[in-house]
Amino acid sequence: MNSNLYLSADHLSVSFGDRKLFDLERLRIYEGDRVGLVGLNGSGKTTLLHLLSGSLQPEEGTVKRFCTPFYFQQFADSLEADASPEALSRLGVQGVQGQTAVSGGEAERLRLAEMFSDDRAFLLLDEPTSNLDREGIRLLDERLRNVQTFVLVSHDRTLLNHQCNRILEIEQGTVTAYDGNYDDYVLQKQQAKARAMIEYEQYTEEMSRLKNVYQKKKEKARQIAHKPRGMSNSEAKVREFTASHRSPVSKAQMLERSARNVQQRMEHMEVKEKPRELPVIYPDFQLTDPPQNRIILQAERLSFAYPNGRVIFDDAFFQLPRGSRTALLGPNGAGKTTLFHLIRQGELVRSVPKARLGFFHQDLSGLREKDTVLESVMRESVQKEGVARSVLARLLFSARDIGKPVSVLSGGEKIRLSFARLFVSVANVLILDEPTNYLDIPSVEALEKLFSEYEGTMLFASHDDAFVNAVATDRLVIGNHKITPV
Repeated sequence: MNSNLYLSADHLSVSFGDRKLFDLERLRIYEGDRVGLVGLNGSGKTTLLHLLSGSLQPEEGTVKRFCTPFYFQQFADSLEADASPEALSRLGVQGVQGQTAVSGGEAERLRLAEMFSDDRAFLLLDEPTSNLDREGIRLLDERLRNVQTFVLVSHDRTLLNHQCNRILEIEQGTVTAYDGNYDDYVLQKQQAKARAMIEYEQYTEEMSRLKNVYQKKKEKARQIAHKPRGMSNSEAKVREFTASHRSPVSKAQMLERSARNVQQRMEHMEVKEKPRELPVIYPDFQLTDPPQNRIILQAERLSFAYPNGRVIFDDAFFQLPRGSRTALLGPNGAGKTTLFHLIRQGELVRSVPKARLGFFHQDLSGLREKDTVLESVMRESVQKEGVARSVLARLLFSARDIGKPVSVLSGGEKIRLSFARLFVSVANVLILDEPTNYLDIPSVEALEKLFSEYEGTMLFASHDDAFVNAVATDRLVIGNHKITPV
């Protein structure tokens, strides 16, 4: 066990108005703890980092710091000017420092270079992979290996697996610790769910048995207590008084007491809730009139350059087979978004006649704020309402959520809603530019399961290795002005 205690937190409770955000009974961070902090967007991850860093004081509970943590915040405006040349070089931004215009990925790397320029004993990191491409994430992964102690908020499961030896989860207001990396955490959650299902089945079986016993005792007591047909009340009393053995009335009373005892056992049994299971979806994909061609999208001798002379594609070629889920890979600026624009224009990249393209963009301009969630989905749907409701449930919308107006949804909820609309629409070819951006891990995993079952054809760009591995059947890499299958 590590001996140096870096931070302790006890009895933390955080609320916003009437809403309880989370309770944290006890937390200890020792030297060598590499902690991943996970949970839905809005569950309180950033708030907890604020409390641990000291930038926010707790209303209830205490936080004690035995060293000064360095807090890497997700939304920081300024770029530091004192990153070391070595750190700049290691993160691939040498020569970028001091420029007036930098990309989002370059800005993120500059901030990381400043953080890694000094030896820091304890880091608090809030989404350090924001705006980073696959190479940037790889460089961050490499540098983090030299940090002994940190708390890391990240939606990148590969990074959490490589780096963490503990996972903290905020779920429904409770903070729970798990040993191991992200995969270990998922396994422990699955095992807990399996145990909960066994307990639920045992509970329902025993409750059913007791109900049956109770009903039989009640019925038998009623039959015994019932006087024979034609016997008067006075005759029944005489029979009861002169009976040499236990009388029918006393037998009935005994059975009634026994039935009440069974009823009390049922009332005092600990209720076991059935673990939540995702609904099965049965969409009718034939409603999209899908093409039967072997190749759905194709570009031959594709060349494209911007007016400033910057060449993106030079005599490039690619094909999108029917039914494939193809990941489009490449660094920031390689041309992924440009290719999506060319596909939409339909001139340099051609699709077969029956291909109906559905595009996902981060601007979410197609949503009507006054619609409810269900109305918004049904506005685009060729599927039955039951299928639309199941898709929404699979994308983590509760029965109560689907009646909410779009205007009150968070950014992540609007992104999930946009995917639901695409999934039930007439589209049979999905074109998705960075679908996992700004989504929390549960949302990304829900999206993975949904897209893995998609019957149409899909082309998507993503820097999330775990998402690509779970969804993609094919891969294309953009580089050196070409598009190459791998």
